[in-house]
This record gives sequence, C-alpha cells and structure tokens, in this order.
Amino acid sequence: MGRGRVDFSRGINRLSSYARAHGHANPKSGEIWLGWTIGLWVSNLRLKFRTGKLSENQIAEAEAIGVRFSPPYRDPKPKPPTRAERRESDLILRLTSLEPFYREHGHINIRQLYGVDGWSGAGRWIAALRGKYKRGSLPESVIRKAEAMNIKWDMHSGRQQNQRLDH
Repeated sequence: MGRGRVDFSRGINRLSSYARAHGHANPKSGEIWLGWTIGLWVSNLRLKFRTGKLSENQIAEAEAIGVRFSPPYRDPKPKPPTRAERRESDLILRLTSLEPFYREHGHINIRQLYGVDGWSGAGRWIAALRGKYKRGSLPESVIRKAEAMNIKWDMHSGRQQNQRLDH
C-alpha cells in the first residue's frame, strides 16, 4: 500500500471486507489490517462526521456496514457474573441435578447420610441448603425452585409433634 489518502469508496470497501472478517466495523485506532491502517482511517472518518464533512450518502453507507459514529464505538465486554450470581446459578444447577430423584419420589428430601445416583453427598448438600434457608441466605429463585420440588425446610417439625403426642 502506498502512502497517502484513501478515498471514501476504496476505504469503505476495505472496511466492509474487515467487517465481514471480524464481525464489526469499528477497529481500534491503531489497528492495522492487511497492511493498511484501518483504525486510523475509521478515526478520520469519525472526525469528518463530527465536523460535517461527510455527505448523507457516505454516512448511510458507513452505518450500513456497522460504523458507529458516537461512543461507545464497540460493544462493551460483558461483565463477569458477580459472586452472588455465580453462587445462585451453582445452587440452581445442583437442584436441577436432583430432578430425576424428584420425578421418582415426588420430593427432594434426601436423608443426610444418603445420596443419589452419581452424587453421594446429595443428602448432606440438602441439609446444608436447609441451614442456609434458616439463616436467610438463600436467593429467592433457589427457594422457589426447591419448593417447586417439594422440599421440606424443617424436617424435625413432624418428629417433634409426634414426640409431644407420646409424652
């Protein structure tokens, strides 16, 4: 590529090719693609837009391939889930893995020392889940899913009532 200016139609054709290869038409300002400073060309294109030096047709053509003339020029990277969101999705995933047990038994009240196929610690996990419920540290979505699977939050309430009747 020679030095010098690239006219609009040649630049837009190159940018269109870049957009097909990269999925967007908003390169970083220092980006070089196929030996051409495409990022600098797009930066200059935005400057011409801000100063009113682009025709309506040029603006429409650039926007048609995905050039953004106002910030943010690129989609922001998605934020990673928070610790609480990861914890909630882990709990939901664990409850989902108990669905075969739920379909067979109609509940997920697994005894603490027992497990289910492929998960020997399921009973201990349910006991820990009940403890979190009692402390009020379970997200609402987890509570709703567990209750939809007929969890009994207080396993001792029935036994205590029976013991009172015996005495």
